[in-house]
Amino acid sequence: MEQQPRRLTRKELLRRNKKIAKRRQMRLTIIAVAVTAVLVHITGLYGASLAYLGDFVSSGMVYMQFGAGFPAQVENQTYKQSEKMGSSLCVLDADSLSFYSPTADKVYEYYHSMQNPVISASEKRVAVYNSNDTSLKILNAHDVLFSHEMENDIIHASLAHNNYAAVTTKSQSYNGEVKVFDSQMQEVFTWLNAKSFPVQSFLSPKAAHLAVSCVLTVDGRLQSHIYIIDTETGEEKFVLENSDAVALGIEFIREDTLIVFYTDKATAINIEDGSVKGQYSYNGADLTAYDIKNAQVVMALGDYDGFSTSELVLCDLSLEKVLDIDTQQAVTAVKMTNQRIFALGSEKISQYTLKGEFAGETAAKNNVKDIADYNGCIVINGDSLEKLEKADIK
Repeated sequence: MEQQPRRLTRKELLRRNKKIAKRRQMRLTIIAVAVTAVLVHITGLYGASLAYLGDFVSSGMVYMQFGAGFPAQVENQTYKQSEKMGSSLCVLDADSLSFYSPTADKVYEYYHSMQNPVISASEKRVAVYNSNDTSLKILNAHDVLFSHEMENDIIHASLAHNNYAAVTTKSQSYNGEVKVFDSQMQEVFTWLNAKSFPVQSFLSPKAAHLAVSCVLTVDGRLQSHIYIIDTETGEEKFVLENSDAVALGIEFIREDTLIVFYTDKATAINIEDGSVKGQYSYNGADLTAYDIKNAQVVMALGDYDGFSTSELVLCDLSLEKVLDIDTQQAVTAVKMTNQRIFALGSEKISQYTLKGEFAGETAAKNNVKDIADYNGCIVINGDSLEKLEKADIK
């Protein structure tokens, strides 16, 4: 005899109905996000209250923009700069800032009308600013989120992973200043400097610390001061002084670690107390390019005149040398992808494995502008974006 199914008790029925309602609500939420994505994409409506949703939707929709793949025909005769922004590749020229999808579709193009445009990207946003002017824009891959006019001319701007912004400007009463803004472009604090001249500022990934690179002249010689500021209090924790070299660049590699690329060496600094975690000397060579990826640092060492060949040095994050590579050419740009190191010279783009093995080379066209790490290596030419295929080791 077939057994009849047991009738649910009142409590069991209530629990089942709650699960069904929860699943239904989840489906409705997904549908709502999808519909919002479509509406936002169509209307281009992004207010401050929609910024977070806009970032989320914009990043996801980049993957949905299907192009014909690389190579893609472009017009980059006035190329300025490129940055990876999450799922997008940002390419800046004298007239516009273009966003490309992984399949080479131009997702969005913004005409900036700036005389000296510069970009700095985080995972979901990019800042474009007019160097030596006051205009600053914050965008994602589909629209302008914020437009901001600074009180003084902008020297440098950067974004943290959480979309906080650090903007270095000139000052009417000091040698320079840095304003820190939250993700809604509300000012958090202003840092002023009367001793030296700020030239760059970067926030740690979670914006807990601010590092400001400054220069000053003592007895006719340039010196470097790097200030570390606690963003919660706005107070200086310590200053790194170097009387022998100037900082060419500074990069937070973790929340607690900063790498300073001086003119004569690279130094890893503990943000908590200013102690040196590691150091690598260039041994008299010039640093012509560097890149950081997958807990490793690659540096191209040669000379600024481009007459000698360059050496690629691969280090860990403590700047202990892992290997070095003689490139047989003067390297002007270097990019490290998940499996390759790409080195751009005047005549060729060379590939190396992360073990230092030569993996092939490609002739560089006369109009090569740059190379970018974007799902592999992208070669930016004056008339195209070309994906450089990973060469097989023979």
